[in-house]
Amino acid sequence: MSELLKCSHLNKIFNEGANQVQVLKDVSFTINKAEQVAIVGSSGSGKSTLLHLLGALDKPTSGHVWFEQQDIFKFTANQQAQFRNESLGFVYQFHHLLPEFTALENVAMPLLIAKQSVKYAEQEAMAILTKVGLHHRAKHKPAELSGGERQRVAIARALVNKPSLVLADEPTGNLDHKTGEGIYHLLRELQSQLKTSFVVVTHDTELASKLDRSMSLIDGVLQNTLPLGSD
Repeated sequence: MSELLKCSHLNKIFNEGANQVQVLKDVSFTINKAEQVAIVGSSGSGKSTLLHLLGALDKPTSGHVWFEQQDIFKFTANQQAQFRNESLGFVYQFHHLLPEFTALENVAMPLLIAKQSVKYAEQEAMAILTKVGLHHRAKHKPAELSGGERQRVAIARALVNKPSLVLADEPTGNLDHKTGEGIYHLLRELQSQLKTSFVVVTHDTELASKLDRSMSLIDGVLQNTLPLGSD
């Protein structure tokens, strides 16, 4: 398989007053193209911190992240913003949809930010809403949607710019079991159709067991993973 992302010896230390707290400890792994990987850990294990580093939303204390063989922490601020908008999609536990906009407008937003035309952005947004089964809800605002529908809109927004990698933070965390199952099947379907890689951080071991590969993050140490650079 072809390598998409590679982390090497990531460490993250936060200063809390006179104390230092090491949240990530020498984390190394690879993600291949079109691969779905789960990172499992309890609250406070460092999962969200790791996701922020993969998305260049924060900087490591030491270590590297390469995306398609480019060190993302050597990018300028503008290059990092472009990297996030063009190559990454983000899905959050609380979906973070803009309440004043419709589902269609929320999904179109990344393309509008990228200065695509309104017509093109809305066409692409409707196409991906159709893929997630919500074309009939395109004109509804988030308050008019169920929890599962809002999460599907969030996934559509993450995928509208056809990213190589989607970073998902507890995507089923606030959903009932049946709706969570639906989200898993949707991720699988979209992976098959679009060949997108997914990194899913979760405490849901059932969800993790269904993905291509699962790693455990315990007190900042990554376990149960393939050796760095393995297929």
